[in-house]
Amino acid sequence: CTLTRLVMSSLPMHKSDTPKDAANPPQSVKAAANLSLGKNILFSATGGVAGATAVYPLDMAKTQLQMDKAGKYTSLFDCFTKISKAEGIGALYRGLPANVIGIMPEKTIKLAGNDFFRNYFQVDNHEIYPNGNIGLEGLSGGLAGACQIVITTPMEITKIRMQMYSGEPISQVQLLKNLVAEMGVAGMYQGTVSTFMRDVPFSIVYFSLYGILRRKLVDEEGKISSVGALGASTGAGIVAASSSTPLDVIKTRLQAAVPAGVAPYKGWIPTVNRIIAEEGAGALWKGVGPRTIIISPLFGIALMVKETLARWFP
Repeated sequence: CTLTRLVMSSLPMHKSDTPKDAANPPQSVKAAANLSLGKNILFSATGGVAGATAVYPLDMAKTQLQMDKAGKYTSLFDCFTKISKAEGIGALYRGLPANVIGIMPEKTIKLAGNDFFRNYFQVDNHEIYPNGNIGLEGLSGGLAGACQIVITTPMEITKIRMQMYSGEPISQVQLLKNLVAEMGVAGMYQGTVSTFMRDVPFSIVYFSLYGILRRKLVDEEGKISSVGALGASTGAGIVAASSSTPLDVIKTRLQAAVPAGVAPYKGWIPTVNRIIAEEGAGALWKGVGPRTIIISPLFGIALMVKETLARWFP
């Protein structure tokens, strides 16, 4: 202890290095980052399920719009109306149970993974980065996004196939069993590259912006209110979701089952070329409104729930 005091006393002290400042580093984004692994996993999964369940009907409509080559639907409201009339309100939740099962590990990897990489790069260390580091925040988010695709890819293809199902009415459990039996394990990872190409850029943009907005809203203890978390995460989600819509359209085309007589989409670049040749470049932005409306509140609710739980149960 004496040696430690001697060494510490020989180091230059700055204003920000005083015990008072170290105990309360202003604008430090530390609430979620300081959670134990168990709490981080639990809170991330809870937030992910809450967000995904709340916006699932919108996600259902978004998938239908992105696959609509014939112009069957004119708007999000028109899509809701026609699906409800033809198949009932319950059709808007087709595939939700399978999605919830997948969303728990998927959002856990994304949110808890982002915290892990932030800790690794010491992004939230106020003494090293007093104003944050947008580059490392983006890198942390991008790495978390890359890790999640092992779960996201089969989850997304299952969700899309179930949302687009139009055959004889059967239970969702049976539909899922039929899908797995038909596609096999390898088939469930169809579109892995396109999922990577969507999720990594999205995560880089999203977590960079969220970090900036969050720092402006935290209190002296580094914690953020539920309303603040909802606003910051929703704002970041609007920008990230809208800008990544073309990547989502490409992924959806590669993973969805095409109608009889239509050649399936194969390869990322060939799919881009085919969409532009057959439908025009504007088709790459199909569903941008619904996607933005879906993703921004989904992550808004997910982060709000996680931040609130982190504040209540530190």
